[in-house]
Amino acid sequence: MTTLLTGGTGFVGKNLIKRLQGVTVVSRSPETAKLRLHEAGFAERLDDVIEWNNGLDPKDLARIPPINSVINLMGESIAEGRWTKAKKTRIRSSRVDGTRSLVNSIIEAGHLPKVFISASAIGLYGDTGETVVEEDSPAGRGFLPEVCQEWESATAPLEALGVRVVHLRIGIVLGPNGGALKKLVPLFRTGLGGPLGNGKQWMAWIHVLDLVSMIQWLMETQVSGGVNATAPNPVRNLEFTKSLASTLGRPAFLPAPQFAVRLALGEFANSLFISSRIVPGVALSHGFQFQFGDIQSALQNAINS
Repeated sequence: MTTLLTGGTGFVGKNLIKRLQGVTVVSRSPETAKLRLHEAGFAERLDDVIEWNNGLDPKDLARIPPINSVINLMGESIAEGRWTKAKKTRIRSSRVDGTRSLVNSIIEAGHLPKVFISASAIGLYGDTGETVVEEDSPAGRGFLPEVCQEWESATAPLEALGVRVVHLRIGIVLGPNGGALKKLVPLFRTGLGGPLGNGKQWMAWIHVLDLVSMIQWLMETQVSGGVNATAPNPVRNLEFTKSLASTLGRPAFLPAPQFAVRLALGEFANSLFISSRIVPGVALSHGFQFQFGDIQSALQNAINS
């Protein structure tokens, strides 16, 4: 049995491969992906690397072991580049159309997995203000909430066939050498880090090791539907800023006004100022144990590892 993984060369994907055996990675450039994963020391964990070309070739699926789990982490980065019309099209297409094509390829090949874990995002909820949000909360309005709703709906054909489907609504991912800290740490080291606006907005975050542990847990635990992949203790942006600055031993007191951030980043800046007080209700109620439940320990591990 194998685990089929999209997004395997990304930050979360590579951390996940470290914990799995028998992985088949899906990539637009199979040879390049195979080389990178072999250089990272993952050769013994791979069954194969197969090509993604707006879908999967049935011949490729036929040559790999039967699929037990699918973990779908594909998606254009929302943080890289300005949100031009073309960029927003790629954000939507890579998630919605990509997931739909993956689902159709698996159904057409006749190799239905036991579980299909598909990345989504806390962007589904929009700006939640001071409200504590669990998985049964309604979706918000705007570009990201709409994309997330379509993204999750793309798995409907598998659900109709009885496959257990999980929508992993991922928060801000923290960890060594990647995720949100890849850009933030250099900025804070120069003393240019600071709160965004008044810093009162809530941030829902998760350490990458807890995220991959949650994915492994979901592969075996009979949970389906939306699952918030966030730590149990969201923090205000000001607290996050102070904790990061303290961990790095640097000052961080100059707030970044929204108009200046929007001038620099365009429409994406709006997502940095919304409030996301989101908690992992489903994971906690089913007994999942977090290794990093508070922001200070998560940042210390991420920066000092």
